[in-house]
Amino acid sequence: MAGDQRTHETCEQPIAERPKVAGRCRECGAVYSAWILPDDTVHPIGKKGGCRCGAAEFEALSR
Repeated sequence: MAGDQRTHETCEQPIAERPKVAGRCRECGAVYSAWILPDDTVHPIGKKGGCRCGAAEFEALSR
């Protein structure tokens, strides 16, 4: 697909419309580049399995 039309596997919203933020793991504090999805969940970019510690809940550090 064209650059602005790509979608993430957990969201049908085009990537260009999602805010990119710094996301911190709520369990261990590791920080990743992340997307904020329409349901306000934070998903690290390129980490389908979540954090390296195994946790899957993240919070946005910036907006």
